[in-house]
Amino acid sequence: MRNLIKSRLKKLVKTESRYTPGGRQGVVVAVATVKGGVGKTTTAVNLAAGLAEEHGLKVLLVDLDAQGHCTTSLAGVVSPSARAELPISEILLSEEERELLDACVETEIGGLWITPADPGLADAEGRISQKIGKELLLRDALEMTRTHFDVILVDCPPNKGNLTLNALLAADQVLIPTDLSPLSVQGADQLVDTVLTVRQRLNHQLEVLGVVLTRVDGRTVTINEEMRQTIEEAWGGLVLDQQIGINTALSQAQMKGEPIFVHAPQSRGAEHYKALAEEVLQRLEIPSRR
Repeated sequence: MRNLIKSRLKKLVKTESRYTPGGRQGVVVAVATVKGGVGKTTTAVNLAAGLAEEHGLKVLLVDLDAQGHCTTSLAGVVSPSARAELPISEILLSEEERELLDACVETEIGGLWITPADPGLADAEGRISQKIGKELLLRDALEMTRTHFDVILVDCPPNKGNLTLNALLAADQVLIPTDLSPLSVQGADQLVDTVLTVRQRLNHQLEVLGVVLTRVDGRTVTINEEMRQTIEEAWGGLVLDQQIGINTALSQAQMKGEPIFVHAPQSRGAEHYKALAEEVLQRLEIPSRR
């Protein structure tokens, strides 16, 4: 009985982290949408690579989707021997306080880190609902981690489940990718409403960094402009100036497991994501280190 009491008392006492605070003030950005197939992961991967490669920032890309598409998209720049200490699902579900630093591995792109794919996140989605403070698990796991990075991008699952809610409660800003199809735009609108709900009901001052238009077909200029005008009338200044066009190099880069800046640095896709990274930095008010 005495040992049991000691064990429980230890859990009540905050243990000292084995990590020391870094000298950075990381901004956490959730990349989120409620509809798949709109270039969410492509945007998260290439924005993260652009911020690291083009601007010299230390960036963490959190692969919070059980499908692990971020990891697949960067497989060519992550050493096969790279192993995280723990998968992210175990960190979120742990009874002990753990930092997301335990789930990070370094890529071959200077300054870019990633949490590797974790199929356990599919099971964690349901198990999280049984935990007290279920919406704040990721936020708590980033407390020390965010002091070691300039920007943390969280690639969310394409839904409004527990993992996405955790990302929104951990984030300072949310970036919403959408293509110009009516269903995708409707999904982006739903996510904007979710952000408002998070702010009002959970008292978390989450801001919309912007809505980025993806998979824009350069052959349908008139239709694109009509849709953009409609979107801007609805969302105003939330729509980012830079849009991402359809570019085969982006798909080829994803298949090779490389960011566009490595696979085809002179391509139109690279130009678009370079410009997007610059616009995002301006909105976040973070200076480039290049």
